[in-house]
Amino acid sequence: MTPGWPSSADVVVVGAGTAGCIVAHRLAASGDRSVLLLEAGPGTVPAAATTALTRLPTGDRARSVHFDERWGRPVVRGRGLGGSASINGGYFMRPHPGDLTGWPAWWTPDRVGRGYAALDGGAAGGGAMHVSAFGDDELGDVARIFEDYWAGTWGPADTGAWAHPGLLRVRSNRRGGHRFTAADGFLSPPPPPLTVAGEATVDEILHDEGRVRGVRVGHRRVAAGEVIVCAGTVGSALLLRRSGLWHRIGVRALPLHEHPERLVRFAPRREVHAPALLQSVVHTDDGLEIRCYGADFAAFIAGLTPSGVPIGVADLAHPAAGTIDAEGGLDLGTPGAESLARMDAAADQVVQMLSAPAFAGLVEPGSVAVDPVLGMSQHATGTLPLGAAVDHLGGVPSVEGLRVVDGSVLPGPLRSGPHATIAMVAWVIGGELARTAG
Repeated sequence: MTPGWPSSADVVVVGAGTAGCIVAHRLAASGDRSVLLLEAGPGTVPAAATTALTRLPTGDRARSVHFDERWGRPVVRGRGLGGSASINGGYFMRPHPGDLTGWPAWWTPDRVGRGYAALDGGAAGGGAMHVSAFGDDELGDVARIFEDYWAGTWGPADTGAWAHPGLLRVRSNRRGGHRFTAADGFLSPPPPPLTVAGEATVDEILHDEGRVRGVRVGHRRVAAGEVIVCAGTVGSALLLRRSGLWHRIGVRALPLHEHPERLVRFAPRREVHAPALLQSVVHTDDGLEIRCYGADFAAFIAGLTPSGVPIGVADLAHPAAGTIDAEGGLDLGTPGAESLARMDAAADQVVQMLSAPAFAGLVEPGSVAVDPVLGMSQHATGTLPLGAAVDHLGGVPSVEGLRVVDGSVLPGPLRSGPHATIAMVAWVIGGELARTAG
């Protein structure tokens, strides 16, 4: 093995994104088992120059992986310590409480609430993920006008822990204007029983007779009594497929859920100040999220051609139903007619908003346009839902010693981005596994 790598471990965790960092830390901190965390990308925390919330380094191929999708839509996920949280906008919001009512009974409101609070600090903020709502004095130019406009309908922006219909201030995992990832919170430094190895792509999960035996990284093998796959919804599915495990799960194709998004763009009359991509949103009664992006995406992502400041309308309550098929092909799906109609009606409301007097000093007359091509939110989840394809703790029933803990296991639609909930699931499952060790 490469120097520093053990040839065996009690537990191998695959993927050092949000879920992998949290699960590995929770297991190792108990001191009962040796844990090896294997990451395909760099085994170092990103440099501060790339973590500022004013930049999204999605084009950095050392820190991102780009999956092909059937219809050519970009699917970009993070790689390296911190995973997608090292390249995204720093959105860390709980869903609506009712989104969790269909989860397995083991996931009680008390257990879920304590898991979230450990990570986001509850309404006051903080927690292990260093979460806080953007303050009034931090709002960018577009967000400030957006909130003034919607306050007449919903009242002042709410900064509380749970999402709900209304005007909501985005809560973000951040510190000093920079993204704060699970690698920052849980691997700095890692607890002694945990070994972290970067540039270590797991090519195959080794198994026989319905029992996990370890993993293969290139020509190297690591023996393990348990393998926990935390490679992200798409990455985990493809690894299970490469390992010949889909037939044991009993599927030929894995379903996935993705939040579709319609964009309305405008040309600004002046340069806009934007300290983060997304600081303020409206959640409608019918499950839409109206996203006030701070500036042209080109201001955040190097190499993009400027195309106007976007306001997004995403359907969170009725995600598009996609698949990962038996050949590994990815299809993010297409929203139904009812979902399209709701998003289009809300896009019309956004056009009206941008034509209101409050926006007159910001929006170039005649520049407002609705994008004809529907976008996606980079929120693919739900391929192996808890209590269905896997048990309530992510265990694959037909393969002893195999567990999946990441966005794959979220059981249903969430009326928010999935990051906070993925972290909560990893925290709760990691703690339960540590508690019951031996």
